[in-house]
Amino acid sequence: MPEVAERVRNLPPYLFARIEKLIEEKKAEGVDVISLGIGDPDQPTPEHICAEAAKQLYLPANHQYPSSVGMLAFRTTVAEWYARRFGVV
Repeated sequence: MPEVAERVRNLPPYLFARIEKLIEEKKAEGVDVISLGIGDPDQPTPEHICAEAAKQLYLPANHQYPSSVGMLAFRTTVAEWYARRFGVV
């Protein structure tokens, strides 16, 4: 097995691994934990969303990269949000 570089060995522990361990410890103690950690869903994706995603896979228009400038509607929405949130024009 290759030797792990010292700079990698000296990295701090991954924060979310520590949080996950703490959550599991608390659950084992019987604590009802509401995780505000990494944001990994704990509920299955709703069926209608899975069905639509599967349908979209078969549309040839979705088999290519989008324009490098992106979608105007999305860019406009993001710009409006930034203007409201941060006062950026």
